Amino acid sequence: MFPPAPPLPGRPDPLAGFTGSGPMRIVTERLFLLRRNLLAWILPGIIAVFGYLASLGERTGILSLLGTFVLFGALIAAGWFGWQRPALFGVAAALLCWVITMSLVLFSFAQRGAGPDTFGTPEVMLGQLVTALYLGALGFLGGWYGGYLRRRQTQLSAAQGPRNRRR
Repeated sequence: MFPPAPPLPGRPDPLAGFTGSGPMRIVTERLFLLRRNLLAWILPGIIAVFGYLASLGERTGILSLLGTFVLFGALIAAGWFGWQRPALFGVAAALLCWVITMSLVLFSFAQRGAGPDTFGTPEVMLGQLVTALYLGALGFLGGWYGGYLRRRQTQLSAAQGPRNRRR
């Protein structure tokens, strides 16, 4: 589901130092990559929160449109900087955005006296599951696209490099 990106020229092996083995190797490998490059998904995830909250405002307003651009741009950035597995970093940033947003919502409602029974209804739980799936899919697409842009820029830079040196 999270295929490895082709290696970028001049970059080290992303799994250097990884010694995992066994049946959970796939999971531990991804956790190793996420832990090794925290800034690549945590910072875009935090920025995505602001974009997501702004996009929930008035549906026809300019703030909602800008929020959507900030949200998707942050997820693209996660794929750009998480060059090891771009889609994985995009999904991680999107799910971090969802966790932070839901924490803010729960905190806000708890201050107003809402208890756990308020959020335990099937409709609320289903709505949050759909939101998490939506943001995860958006993170996958944004991260994949960010990784694609980075690889494509590297290919173009390598192709133009020798031509520019001759002049």
